[in-house]
Amino acid sequence: MLDSLVPQREPLSPPLLAIACALAALPAAWLALAADVLVANAAGGLLGFGWSGFALSPWFTPVAARGWDGAHPPALWALALLAGPVGAALLGLALHAAVQSVRSGAWVRVLALEWAAFAALRLPALLVAGVLARAPGPVNELYRRLGEPQSGRGALALLAALALWGAAAAVAHLAVAAGRGWMRVDGRAFRRRLARVVAGYPSLVSLAGWSAAAAWAPAPWMAGWLLLTLAALHVLTP
Repeated sequence: MLDSLVPQREPLSPPLLAIACALAALPAAWLALAADVLVANAAGGLLGFGWSGFALSPWFTPVAARGWDGAHPPALWALALLAGPVGAALLGLALHAAVQSVRSGAWVRVLALEWAAFAALRLPALLVAGVLARAPGPVNELYRRLGEPQSGRGALALLAALALWGAAAAVAHLAVAAGRGWMRVDGRAFRRRLARVVAGYPSLVSLAGWSAAAAWAPAPWMAGWLLLTLAALHVLTP
């Protein structure tokens, strides 16, 4: 009875919710990039590469202070170079699952969702960067270390498309599950709108900021890939 006497806070309108999530996406992306560097350092230490350190780029995004060198088997290079992005995505998903399973503030749930969304959707972009021979990123660094700059890039493009399909489907599912209390979900049109508001547009902001700092591809490629990512989220929303 007392609950009925207490005024209930109205949920944010979709535009305000999108702005709030987009603002949360920027620090969430920074934390995901920091986790990437720390996981890469841990993997490098365990695999015998040493510590690459922690630094800030001119855009104030976390980066490794120095690169690795030395002679190592291809499998160890692959593990060391890919551990950071994959580890950051797994940490984001674990954090999201943890905050959803306990009573936590809305801002914590939003931050965890945006971390998971950014880190998961960043993985296909890193694979696409590997299709371009001179683009930066862990995949091209692996190509450089293996000395086979043109090998398997067609298959890598297919792998990037499959990774985008899987990442977009997972993020759309997480967005709908997490946002049920914020917007209507009774109908696919409403669920698609929810996925765009709490994951699509915020991820577009965070991925665009990371893309500007990392310059992982020419600008038209990056813009096209970001729009394709948003489209994939829309289509794959359950």
